[in-house]
Amino acid sequence: MTEVCGRYVLVSANEVIENACLVFNENIVRVEKEKGVQDNTLVTHGLTSTHTHLGLYPLRTTLTGYTKLDEWVARYVWRWEKLLRREPELSYATAVLALSKVVLSGVTAVADMHFNEDKVAEALLKVGIRGDLSVAIMSRGVYDSFEVAVGENVELAKKYGGSSLIKVRLGPTTPRLLSPLEFKEVVDRAKEMGIGIHTHIAEVPEDAEYVRGTYGMSMKDFIEFVDLKAVNTIIAHGVWLDSETELTLAHPNITIVHCPTSNTLLRDGVAPIKRYRDKGIRVGLGIDVSLSYSILDEIAAATYLHLGRGDIGPREMFDAATASGYQALEIGRGTIEVGETADIVLWSIDELTLDPIVGLIASGRVIEAYVRGRKIVEEGSILGVSGEEIGEFEKEVLRYFKKCFTA
Repeated sequence: MTEVCGRYVLVSANEVIENACLVFNENIVRVEKEKGVQDNTLVTHGLTSTHTHLGLYPLRTTLTGYTKLDEWVARYVWRWEKLLRREPELSYATAVLALSKVVLSGVTAVADMHFNEDKVAEALLKVGIRGDLSVAIMSRGVYDSFEVAVGENVELAKKYGGSSLIKVRLGPTTPRLLSPLEFKEVVDRAKEMGIGIHTHIAEVPEDAEYVRGTYGMSMKDFIEFVDLKAVNTIIAHGVWLDSETELTLAHPNITIVHCPTSNTLLRDGVAPIKRYRDKGIRVGLGIDVSLSYSILDEIAAATYLHLGRGDIGPREMFDAATASGYQALEIGRGTIEVGETADIVLWSIDELTLDPIVGLIASGRVIEAYVRGRKIVEEGSILGVSGEEIGEFEKEVLRYFKKCFTA
């Protein structure tokens, strides 16, 4: 048995216990209250990034805020992704580097969509956190064919079907890179395999315009045609949904993932998160591609965005990163309670605070982290990756980055 204690224990976004300890093996066994513990410590459930592109970590410095999504993709993303396809080991190095930031922001489970996901899985296992992986399936762009992309994703699912840390779902990228029939074929395959879907929908206004102009369908028509509600589905972004589509997505199988930093820096707009929550849509939180690859920064960014609009604040964003994320990934309830998986983070905060969640956002530093009861962070350092390894990966990725964009 392992014991972790905190001045505050955040059971959930709406419940705090002071001076308590958690006792756990792979699952939480008991919560012991009224114990004398060190000041300036905080215990939380592990956090999630429910939409992430670990392979795009080196492109974070291209997020200037002056380039819109499509221009950014054309200028930087396609070139980098084609290089990744030629150099699979580069995906491993970038994933380890990204995870070295992600994990030290309290993340214990990440949903990632990209290429060379078998290499991403290796990086996740090295670091020791949970992964929910999907291949970016498209019928043009990086892949030679739709069939190659689907086949790669299916093989990934077969390879990791019995893993305790790695889950796989299918990843139809977006309606702008797949026809309705191709997208439906992917969803049908997911139904057959009993796995989920990870996709991008309504990230920019052009998504709905393209579907209507090319196929004569509204976004609601498209979602119903491909039958997204039939499988567990992660929808990244969802910034530009009309009211009819929103009602369609109010379903237990659907999670919309808010990505405030990337949506802001790529000038996508601000998703109406409060409206989605009010309509019964589950909302998760994702790093996507960001300057810091920190989920705490996403909580802060979302708080600034939405409180400024008179909407919702840090408590709702913490809930999105814990309970909603874990439920979206079908891991558990995402709260601290007996029987739940022991994905636990011990934090240091600078000073005592009247609101532990605000204290976490303002000054939280990970001291220890556990996944299924196994320690993966100790004294603020990731146990599975040495500083020397991080340094070597940084040199390697920088070399490829220069080759890609200065040649």
